[in-house]
Amino acid sequence: MATPCLRSRADRVIDAAIARAFAAPYNPWRQLGALTSLALAITVASGIVAYALYDTSISGAYQSGLRLQNDPSYFGVLLRGLHRYGADAFMLLMILHLLREFLRSHYRGPRWYSWLSGVPLIWLGWLAGLTGLWLLWDSRALHSVMATAEWLQALPLVDEGLVRNFLASGALNDRFFSLVMFLHIGVPLFLIGGLWAHLQRIHLPAVWPRRAAGVGLLLTLGVVSLLAPAQSLGMADPHFVPKAISLDWFFQLPHVLTDSLSGAGTWAVAGGLTLLCASLPWLDRGRRKPAPARVELIHCNGCSRCAADCPFGAIRMVPRTDGGMHAQQAAVDDELCVACGICVGACPSSTPFRRIEDLVSGIELPEQPIGRLRQTLREVLKSRAPGSMVLVCRCRHSPGGSQAPDPSMLSIEVECLGMLPPSFLDFALRQGLAGAVLAGCEGGNCEFRLGDRWTLDRIAGRRAPRLRRNVARERIISLARQDDEASIRNAVDELLRHPMHDQPGDAR
Repeated sequence: MATPCLRSRADRVIDAAIARAFAAPYNPWRQLGALTSLALAITVASGIVAYALYDTSISGAYQSGLRLQNDPSYFGVLLRGLHRYGADAFMLLMILHLLREFLRSHYRGPRWYSWLSGVPLIWLGWLAGLTGLWLLWDSRALHSVMATAEWLQALPLVDEGLVRNFLASGALNDRFFSLVMFLHIGVPLFLIGGLWAHLQRIHLPAVWPRRAAGVGLLLTLGVVSLLAPAQSLGMADPHFVPKAISLDWFFQLPHVLTDSLSGAGTWAVAGGLTLLCASLPWLDRGRRKPAPARVELIHCNGCSRCAADCPFGAIRMVPRTDGGMHAQQAAVDDELCVACGICVGACPSSTPFRRIEDLVSGIELPEQPIGRLRQTLREVLKSRAPGSMVLVCRCRHSPGGSQAPDPSMLSIEVECLGMLPPSFLDFALRQGLAGAVLAGCEGGNCEFRLGDRWTLDRIAGRRAPRLRRNVARERIISLARQDDEASIRNAVDELLRHPMHDQPGDAR
């Protein structure tokens, strides 16, 4: 297994390549989960309409597909194409989503549940698509049915004559298609239920992609449906085997493996890959889990901002336990907390303007207390002239370039930019810093999902805690990427070149 460093580097290379064609908010590599949900919705919606036009009988099944295929209005062509290619897109996007989460090591620690609950969805999606192919009852469907039966025969307790049942004259009747239709409708219901379970430990999940990405997927499927219509082959005939059959590789790959490896070999490959994926959270435990956030009850006023901002629902509000004047307090579920620190940035008591000597927030990361950040600012600025240094705040999960000591930069590294309270930027400017550069993750690429979004919203005043209105926002430069050290250097130079009173008043 590749090391986490190599995997994350591969993710950045893929992301950068796709970013050349798509602006950051519309990069499909960063919306794979949401695009998968949309592909499923397109497939289900088109399938509901197609079901109303389908004849579940051995004589009418094939003709149902032909009627849509030969529809002169092209409605049937578009409907059948959206259903077929939507299912293919669902499988492709789901596998790519799994790959990206693997490259980003998003199966470790508290994220194990989302990873593990996603593995069965691949099997459910494949089974739903496979039964859909059978309903067309053309030569491709017959080949798939027989290949699946041969694959099943490799299992213990399965009758070795299963394939012969599909070759015998009169062996198939209308009840077979009713059963297949039942499976084709029932499996997606389990798939939707599994998707619901998959998202249970994610707060504010991005179920749907951004509008532009969603419209792009729908238009792509529509264009492909019209330019390369999904067509039936010849009607299924157990006594006639075509020399060549075009396959749907997203759903019929196991048939090819069965021909090459035998049924037992295909089960070994499929079962081995499934077991490996399901075991990853426990096989790759080399990285130490950081200490979860800790509530400092004496400083918690029960405002619930931390619970509202937590990306993984690890914080809930419970009745007060210390008999204080506030009705509720925050409680952290250690099993769900990923120690991102976003809750610290949301806490109103984390402001550095508090007069207490040892600054303590209502909720803290034990390994990176907020008081240490204020102390660092104060100590460095004691010996520096006002306006001679810029605060550079870096996200630890967005590896940068060279970070050699630079007298013009006060560099600090946080778990996530969402951990930085907006009041610290105000404090830094008041202490004499020339400005602040926030170097974190590009839009939609935050390691903790919402850190970049909450940071920008807090600075813009759209989300509490808000940066005060009278703060010179033009002195705060937010960069999309930390790994571009030249951009950081340019931003620092720009802030140092222009004194604060010479800067325009618009927000950057």
